Amino acid sequence: MIVPVMAGALSAMAAAVLRLLRGRPRGSEELEAFALALLLAFIDGFMLAYLAQFYSAFAHRLTFHVFVYMLLASLTAVLYACYKGVTELRVYAVAMTPWFYILALVALASLTGSRTVFLL
Repeated sequence: MIVPVMAGALSAMAAAVLRLLRGRPRGSEELEAFALALLLAFIDGFMLAYLAQFYSAFAHRLTFHVFVYMLLASLTAVLYACYKGVTELRVYAVAMTPWFYILALVALASLTGSRTVFLL
């Protein structure tokens, strides 16, 4: 469990460094965007490192690949937003797309009675 935590911490630190290169966040809107970027970067990095150990079990499932690539895209969007100093929360809402996707997969798995989330 230490590797996913360290990967998440590294992602969050990279986001913090990219944002702080533009200067300290001023105002509540910039501070909220900064905190949200750190949280999203940590969660995305953590989940990517955590799911890496399950790659061999779910490599043949399309939904697994879609989720992992959505996590990569989300992390890339957060890091780029930090680099550019974007404070619009819409950018970070779009970066939460993998989590809406996995909620839909969990609901679908519970409806079908499956014990695994990655159905296809």
